[in-house]
Amino acid sequence: MLMELSYLPKQSKKYLKGYNGLSITNFMFATRISRVARLLNTRNEPKSRVEDIGSIIVNKSVTNGLNSNESLKLKDKLTSKGTRPRGRPRKPTPVTVIDKFNSVISYLEYVKYKKMKVTSSVFMGTFYELQVKEFLEENLKIKSTIHQGGSNDKGIDINAIWNPTTIFNNQRHTNDGDSTKKYETVNMKRVKPIVLRSNKTLKLFVQCKCFNTSKIAPKLIREIKGSCQEYFRKNGNSAVFMLVSTNGFTKVGREDFDKAQIPLIYVKFTKPRLIDARYPYDAKGWETGTIKGMYFNPLAVAMFKGLDWINFTTKLV
Repeated sequence: MLMELSYLPKQSKKYLKGYNGLSITNFMFATRISRVARLLNTRNEPKSRVEDIGSIIVNKSVTNGLNSNESLKLKDKLTSKGTRPRGRPRKPTPVTVIDKFNSVISYLEYVKYKKMKVTSSVFMGTFYELQVKEFLEENLKIKSTIHQGGSNDKGIDINAIWNPTTIFNNQRHTNDGDSTKKYETVNMKRVKPIVLRSNKTLKLFVQCKCFNTSKIAPKLIREIKGSCQEYFRKNGNSAVFMLVSTNGFTKVGREDFDKAQIPLIYVKFTKPRLIDARYPYDAKGWETGTIKGMYFNPLAVAMFKGLDWINFTTKLV
């Protein structure tokens, strides 16, 4: 302002003849004052801000004139569930839906509710897995069993905790060969038999294959080794993998099974059969699958050395 007061009179004398410097200066000063006032007014005015409330955009200038309670009511009204939902509304879920099953009986109830066909491969695969699970719990005394079969089971249908020595509580453990030998060397690996370990508990992984005519091929053995190779690498021989199937091996599949660097057990278990068509959703209408034999690869033989599995399997069959 001071610079303008001192500068404008000189300009007025040079370019605006007929007017004295004081009157022109007063005129320009008043104009400048009005411009500054307008500028200050615009700076003091609240800026319009946009706030995103969920999926609704609210201009803050709309709520500036309202008090806090009114602005909160406006936001609640805009964001309330009464707004129009997108897409088709969800159907209410009945309370009686059975979403979980962990036994043959509960699975048959689930299938009956869902009106599934008992001839489908999906039904038979899950039904087979649950029958195997109940067989292992009853005869091999496995504990903490979890059935996780499905499309995303990563090659493992059942996992559990297993102490194999509990099966032979009434039987004296045999020691074949040198009793002072604590380790067995199989396939370039050292294995300590379970009967010589202080902790005899194993992690058991089970995969079930309810084949119609197919046999266990090398591809399946590679998938098994890939699904649990990392666990065996970190934990050593503290686990065993069991493959349960309705059919046997191909020639190359048997060779890969024996050469595997993890302990593998094969169990032949028959497919359940519907014997009474009047009761497809009742356990009494089905003939339960039965065990037909067990086979250990060399690494598993060394791990279970001292336990009489031959007589045990003969009694089951």
